[in-house]
Amino acid sequence: MSKYSPTREKIFAALRSALGSSAASTIPPLPDSARFSPRNAETPDLEVERMIREVERLSGRALNIRSQDEFVRALEALIRDEGVRTAVLSGHPFHESHGVTELLKRSGVDIVSPESDRRRLADCDLGITVADAALPETGTSLLRTTKGQPDVLSLLPRIHLVLVPREALKADMQQAFAAAKNDRHFVLVSGCSRTADIEKVLTLGVHGPKSFHVWICSQFN
Repeated sequence: MSKYSPTREKIFAALRSALGSSAASTIPPLPDSARFSPRNAETPDLEVERMIREVERLSGRALNIRSQDEFVRALEALIRDEGVRTAVLSGHPFHESHGVTELLKRSGVDIVSPESDRRRLADCDLGITVADAALPETGTSLLRTTKGQPDVLSLLPRIHLVLVPREALKADMQQAFAAAKNDRHFVLVSGCSRTADIEKVLTLGVHGPKSFHVWICSQFN
């Protein structure tokens, strides 16, 4: 029988017709128990506290950065404690407004282009991204994938630092998705990968970053 024989096409047409005609009638309506009301956000300070608590519960490290001086001290401490020698960061305006590149260079950190090959990025000590939305309820950051901020920045370097503008905190997933509704691709990050062996011994960072940091930053510039 030819691949394009009339008989074959008639069979497929009959199947498509049958599936199409029955699909609407066989799908039951969504039950009320499966519908979730939008979460009401708490006060901004409580949302920040919740975000920090959830990130740390998932073995990450989180800070509430309230001033430029705090930002400088935190970055210097991260570089020192984690032995950072190379870093890659996105082209987000947030970095320029907080002088991130200059601070890294002042601390002797070499800057790697985000457009470098993946082997070079995987060798980086630190990858810095900026969250477009964050969910305090789960400690999750949403990172839009753009030319200036490719997804590999959150996946390849040894340490991942997410800078979360305070206004990026969203009450629930619906609001977070609204921030990325026109994007074809984004990444949801809640910490390092978690793997357990047969004896249930948990190991963090087997795949991807081995250290995860979230800094919630107020508008202090």
